[in-house]
Amino acid sequence: MRGKNGIKWMMAVLAALVILIGTAAHTAPTALDTKEPSARDAAGDSARLAASCQVTQTMGFARCGHSVTRRVALPDALAGADFEAARQYYDLWQIDSFAPEHMEMSREIPLYCPMHQVLTVNEAGEIILTQNAYGDGMAVVAQYEKTVGDFDDVDRDALTLGIGFDSREEAETWLKAH
Repeated sequence: MRGKNGIKWMMAVLAALVILIGTAAHTAPTALDTKEPSARDAAGDSARLAASCQVTQTMGFARCGHSVTRRVALPDALAGADFEAARQYYDLWQIDSFAPEHMEMSREIPLYCPMHQVLTVNEAGEIILTQNAYGDGMAVVAQYEKTVGDFDDVDRDALTLGIGFDSREEAETWLKAH
């Protein structure tokens, strides 16, 4: 599957994945539906965030099951904000707990966490090694001479989704063996 046919096949698979992920994201119940009303109820309608409020953000990574928690200061723009203003500001997050001095939120990200190296395929069908360098986005760490057409159907499908490894060495050992 080299050349134009391989690229066409890869583009079709990527398009199907985008559609599948997009459909699942819009049809599955969100944590917003289940947790945020209780966070709002516990805070009460009059609760406002203090300038000294600490924010705890937990990112869950769906591909590996790991989570990362970070604590940050409240942005100046949210000092004095109510629940609804905070929810709008953090529109990609689910607010789990809301109080003047401490707000907790979480987010599920459909990627591997930063602890993993991920073999996958770029738009040209080339095998690349990526790592989550941004929390919600993968950065290319290395590019290899192999292409997706060099693999059997099972490995091709796995690479299209991304295969996570604990180290670059493990990823490259797998690549050499296949």
